[in-house]
Amino acid sequence: MIQFWLTALLALLATPAAQSDLSFPRDHGSHPDDAVEWWYYTGHLRDASKHEFGFQLTFFRARDLHLAHFAWTEVDKGTFRYEEKSHLSLPGIAAAAPGRLDVTNEDWSASESNGKHRLHARGAAGTLDLELTAQKPPVLQGQRGIARKGPEADEYSHYVSITRFAATGELQRGGRREKLSGTAWFDHEWGPGALPRDARGWDWFAVQLDDGSDLMLYRLRTETGEATRFSAGTFSPREGTPQPIRWTEVRLDQTAFWKSARSGARYPARWRITVASLGLELEVEPQVADLVLVTEQSTGVVYWEGTCRVTGRRGGNPVTGRAYVELTGYARRDVPGFEQNR
Repeated sequence: MIQFWLTALLALLATPAAQSDLSFPRDHGSHPDDAVEWWYYTGHLRDASKHEFGFQLTFFRARDLHLAHFAWTEVDKGTFRYEEKSHLSLPGIAAAAPGRLDVTNEDWSASESNGKHRLHARGAAGTLDLELTAQKPPVLQGQRGIARKGPEADEYSHYVSITRFAATGELQRGGRREKLSGTAWFDHEWGPGALPRDARGWDWFAVQLDDGSDLMLYRLRTETGEATRFSAGTFSPREGTPQPIRWTEVRLDQTAFWKSARSGARYPARWRITVASLGLELEVEPQVADLVLVTEQSTGVVYWEGTCRVTGRRGGNPVTGRAYVELTGYARRDVPGFEQNR
């Protein structure tokens, strides 16, 4: 995921040419020499009664400032809750370890050991504990892990994904322990990651198809809603080498809209995605309409993010699946400094 609006918190200077000598699990850890970094988990879960849930657990680091978001969606009830945290880097309060994945913000955490990622978050929805087992190796997004967002020296980030985990765990609430299972997705980015002046927001898609293939797409939008030439994606087959996608191969149509009473923004509410080179035609639709986060206690931005259902065809064969989608720039508070840059 590409949450580079955090860079607006910093006055960044142009950086030297990026390097991509990455090694895992080392580079799942923090990179304190880089100005901005984030670890992004999303996923689709079910309990023993087949009730569906979506979750998002995100940790941000901007120099010594640590921010975090935790969101929980109950699809059957149509409910959505989110919480946020903000702390300076302090031992026992908020930290991110270099050389290994170990990120904390109060009682929220993400860590990795013996190849398994473990998540913990306590909030109004309950206490979530998950163990994630990677089904695929890390995907280096962009050019060997360098995702350019624009033409300037600081308009890039290191971007690595694990597009499919098997997730197991539980949610504790009301004195009960509800067993959960499903899939999860992990994005990790770090660097200067500055946003180009002509970009006014983005649409990000993390699609997991039931045939075992995964699709990441992001569209960086201009003021007119058109995609910039740095919009891109990656297709990860069930087995084999991930395939980079140029935006010239993609058609993204918005086929429905929804207006948020809280933010006043009008958001796309259904999409048709076509990737001609893959023979891929998908319909993506939110499972719950109101998935808006107003994060005034942390990042100070407003964005829509949540679980979606997917139907369509791949190579002429029917496919189904789930997706997490993130939408920014629609509320005009999603990108700090937007008004000044107009």
